This record gives sequence, structure tokens and C-alpha cells, in this order.
Amino acid sequence: MLEYFKKTQRDAEFFNEYISPRLPDELFDMHLHVTTEKDTSGISKEAIDKDWALQCGYAMDTDDLKAYCSTIWDGRKVSVTAFPFPVRGVDLKSANVYLAKLLKDKENLESNVSVRAAAMAIAPAFDPDECEQQLLDCGFIGYKPYPDLVSGEKGADISIFDFIPDRFLKALDKHKKAVILHLPRAKRIADPDNIKELLRMRQAFPDVKIIIAHYGRSYNIEVIEKAYAEFGSDINGFYFDNAAVLNPAVHTFMLEHIPHDRIFFGTDMPILLWHGTRTWENGTYHNFSRETFKWNSAKTTTPEEEEKYTFLLYEQAKHLLDSIYSIGGRELAEKIYCGNAKKFLSEVQ
Repeated sequence: MLEYFKKTQRDAEFFNEYISPRLPDELFDMHLHVTTEKDTSGISKEAIDKDWALQCGYAMDTDDLKAYCSTIWDGRKVSVTAFPFPVRGVDLKSANVYLAKLLKDKENLESNVSVRAAAMAIAPAFDPDECEQQLLDCGFIGYKPYPDLVSGEKGADISIFDFIPDRFLKALDKHKKAVILHLPRAKRIADPDNIKELLRMRQAFPDVKIIIAHYGRSYNIEVIEKAYAEFGSDINGFYFDNAAVLNPAVHTFMLEHIPHDRIFFGTDMPILLWHGTRTWENGTYHNFSRETFKWNSAKTTTPEEEEKYTFLLYEQAKHLLDSIYSIGGRELAEKIYCGNAKKFLSEVQ
């Protein structure tokens, strides 16, 4: 478990005041990474040093998952859709096997915190036929590709089809499975080439259920507003998860413009388990943390300010719940936090 992870009195008070009264009794997290420390041991120091998210944490086995979820969500029943941490240096094949075993493990399935579904991490160099067989034999809901496995850089100017080639999409289409996409390119979902390729993917492989992670990396409102203007009604053919999105304006925009049954709750654990906050301006965002990481070693905040911080996941939950209850109330909260995931998984598992 992460050394810095600790629930404070401030966290408990924040949860009880802003989150617990509005949070459903059962949660289904559709986006987090379950990967053992052994399978992540190949991630290089160079990769960690240049990636703020990796500095926060990347290894999380099922014992860790149970500890985090039980603490964060105060003992609620939590089901998850997991996939390996899909970056260079991770033993993806071993990590896939670990998840496949969990899907058939009675103790896991009966636990209050359980891996109920999993997506298989793939790289373009993998054998498509072997992947297809494993997809079916292991009960994966689909594939989790990632740009880093091709480029070694987040937001790289590469094609979606560079890291999820057609030969893999054909198998997903054939079996009506899902793909969870972390979009490339600096402009994220608003990039014209990403929009063009997403529409081409849906047209060429109509039975693939396309989940666009992190609202298309729309951490700022400007990104999704521009993308929505370009997509028009075509955007309604995709699914979205809100993992690692904290911006309240983005949550409200998505709930006002996207069919509610196409939005999933996600946390991106173990990345956002620190205490802090996030601000947004001029199309970008800034993270502030009580814990000291390399990315925030030159802090500009005071200890007094940092004492007011709570878990970043609590910041996300408050903003999401504020948006949900301003639009649809408890019924909508049940859909976003659990119901949509259950319905979706019943169709692909």
C-alpha cells in the first residue's frame, strides 16, 4: 500500500458532510488499475521522473484495492472494472493473467470490494489471434490499449490506430466487446484527427462498444466544449468514463449534453489517493498536494492551506455529486455510480 495513504479527521468530516448523504450504497468503479508490484517492477526511473501520475503510484494488488476502497468509501460495497497499468515496463501479459484469475476467484467475487470485470491490456506487437482467444477464454470485457506503449509519451501526436490497429478491433467487433480509449494528441478529444478517427472506428466496427476514458481527457471545460461543437449528435454513440476528472463545469456539461446511460463513474486509482486540490485556468489545470512528490517539491502553498486539503477523490466526488443533484438527484446518482456499469457489463460479459 502507498506509504502516504492515510485518512484524517478532516477527510472523515468532509466525507460525512458533502459525500455520504448523497452517495449510493453500492458503487461500480469502471476505471482503475490493478497490477502487482512484481509486474510493474520494469517501469524505468526515467519514466517515473517525467510523469507526475506515475510518481503518485502505479502498483495496486487486490489487497491494496480493498484497503483503499474500504477506507475511501467508508465500507460501501464496491465493484470494479480493472485493467493493468498500461505503460512501458509493465509485464502486461502477466498482469492480464493476474486479472483473469481474479474473475474466476470465488473469494474475490464474494468480497465487499471485488474485481467484477476486467479489460485486457494489449500492445500492437501482441499476436491478434492469441489475444482474441484469451479475450474469450478469460472473460475480459474487451481491450485496453494505450498510446504510451507506442510513443512512450502522453499526448503524443500519433493515430489511435497506431496503438489499437484494425486487426484487434475486428475481434472486438466480431464478439461485440469493448475498447477503453485514452486518446492521444495534445488537443485530446477536441483534436480534429481524433474526432475523425473515432467516427471512422465506429463506422468500420459498429459492434465495438467504445468507452472514451477521462471524458476524452477533458480535464478542462474548453476541451469538451470544442469537441462537442465538432461532433454534434455523433458524440452520443460513444460511452464515457469520468476517471480523474475533477472540474465541476465539465461534469455539469457532460450531464447536460450526453445521454445519462453512457456515463460511467471511475477513479483511476491508485493515482489520485493523495490529499490536495486542482485549479483550472486558460485551458490547463494545476495540482496542489499536501504530500511531497517530485512534481510539487517546490511548493507555493502554506501548511495551513494544506491542512484543509482532503483526498483528491473526495474533491472529485463532491464536484460530481453537486452536478448530479443539480440535474437529476438520487436516481441519477444511482445510474452514474453503479446502474450504468451493471447494465453495460451485462451486455459485454
